[in-house]
Amino acid sequence: MVRITIFICLIFTTFLSTLFASPRISFEQLMINAEKDPQMTVEARAKALSLSFPINILSADNIIIDIKALEDGRPVYAVITDFANPYNGGYTAFYEELSSVISFSNSKVMYADGRVIDNTQGKFSPTPTDSRAAVKVLIITESTTDRVYIFRADNGDFIDTAFIPSTRPQLQTPKHAIQHYDGKSILVSDQISDVVQRFNKNGTYSGFYAPSGGVNNAILDNIRGIRYRSNNNLLVTVGSGASTNTIQQFDPSGASLGSFITGNVTSPFDIMIRANDILVSNFSGTQRVSKFDLNGVFISSFYTGSNFSLSQQMYEIPNGNVAVASFSTPSGIAILDGNGVFQKLLTGITGNRGVYLLGNGNFLTTNGAGAHEIDSSTGALVRTVLASTNFQYIGEYSMPEPTVKLTIKYEACTIVDSIKVELRNSVSPYGLIQSNPGLGGISVPQMIEFSAASNGVPYYLLVRQRGSIAVWSGSTPAFSGNYMNYNFTYTAAQAFGGNQVLTGGKWSLYTGDANQDEIVDVSDVVAIYNDGVNFVGGYVPTDLNCDDFVDVSDLTVAYNNSINSVSVIAP
Repeated sequence: MVRITIFICLIFTTFLSTLFASPRISFEQLMINAEKDPQMTVEARAKALSLSFPINILSADNIIIDIKALEDGRPVYAVITDFANPYNGGYTAFYEELSSVISFSNSKVMYADGRVIDNTQGKFSPTPTDSRAAVKVLIITESTTDRVYIFRADNGDFIDTAFIPSTRPQLQTPKHAIQHYDGKSILVSDQISDVVQRFNKNGTYSGFYAPSGGVNNAILDNIRGIRYRSNNNLLVTVGSGASTNTIQQFDPSGASLGSFITGNVTSPFDIMIRANDILVSNFSGTQRVSKFDLNGVFISSFYTGSNFSLSQQMYEIPNGNVAVASFSTPSGIAILDGNGVFQKLLTGITGNRGVYLLGNGNFLTTNGAGAHEIDSSTGALVRTVLASTNFQYIGEYSMPEPTVKLTIKYEACTIVDSIKVELRNSVSPYGLIQSNPGLGGISVPQMIEFSAASNGVPYYLLVRQRGSIAVWSGSTPAFSGNYMNYNFTYTAAQAFGGNQVLTGGKWSLYTGDANQDEIVDVSDVVAIYNDGVNFVGGYVPTDLNCDDFVDVSDLTVAYNNSINSVSVIAP
């Protein structure tokens, strides 16, 4: 009996020690494994969903916690306490340990079902900038929320969190976004969906690009960097499956042309095409960067030393040097000369994925804690532009025309409806610069081009819809890199004079100006009443709720607003 009791106690003690022990895997190995095989993270997120565990936590105390893998069936989190150097003090933890690390009441917590609970008073809700001119923007993938952000190419300032919004299953672990050769569309490689996806410039999914027929794991599996050749053929790195350790090629329509490179790469992560050769970065092995001719024939190892490890994105500096983002120890931005001779390692930021030389001469680089600007000579951290767990590669995008990403909602109309948007001078008498038709409504962003606009110049926006009170923007934003993001719905102040009404938790254009004389009054009420008694239907301005019938529901909205003499408020 005593032996049985001792045996039971031993089992119970072992169970408790397993339950409360920390993960066996080291922080660095966890990060490396998840980087190389993101399917681990997908499985961990699925487990977290079943347990109602968070997948990502941003603490106001500057701690980032991100789910990465499973160990003995339990989700393992990477805990980052130093945004600049994740390996400095970074460690692994199970969920039960997190309460001793951070306060959930002081954190932004994300769950696998899409819920976000933000108790940080907006610390991690960035404020975009659009105050000065820029030649182009940078598109950066982010694989926690599975979307594409944009930043300024001249100084690295943040512009928009959802140039391409979250969309599943199209984006599950987006790695690299580049501009399609047509100058308008955006291509995004995704490590989990195993296909290069295509989006139009308003962030709407267009379909498969490569392979053109959709997912085919015999061709692409666990893909990373993508680049266009001069003939508009697309090259794609492949890290798993039947084509592992190859570079696959696709024609301009996205049809597979087979393998372009089949040897001398080990877990390839990026491709850089120079004037006379092609470089491929390797995440495994001692050959950090391989060199091929423009036809994909191996020339030599470009760099095989130990000054940096686990290469990711590369960038050709105007002086001919090559910057390489090094993910693991020794980590940082490695600088090689044009022949692959090591020059220095910039260690102001470590755990690097993406790298880009900004117009101001500094590097923008990404890691598991955000997007950071560093001095290109010393590597010293200039600033963390935006904290986030999984920023990936940095691509360029040039808007073909100055474009406004506009978000509006109507008080009564519950569809996306035709609008007219006017671009007006920011000083009295606020002269019309250009007026263009577009679409808007239900809080869905829409893109509207203005060929007459200039970067860096402040403008008022004036939005008109068939049955709504016209609304002026509450400020005078400017285009940056031919891009402007303006959202009327998140605060009343986005409209001049606060001239909006709160409906469904969103600020909305007042409804009722059926005759478009800039005030809701008895003339509008009479017009709606007359159309109602005559059973008028279809696309008419008296149909305020846009259901194709003029009836008492339209009359009620107009009558209520007429009592309050709702009218246009202009600068």
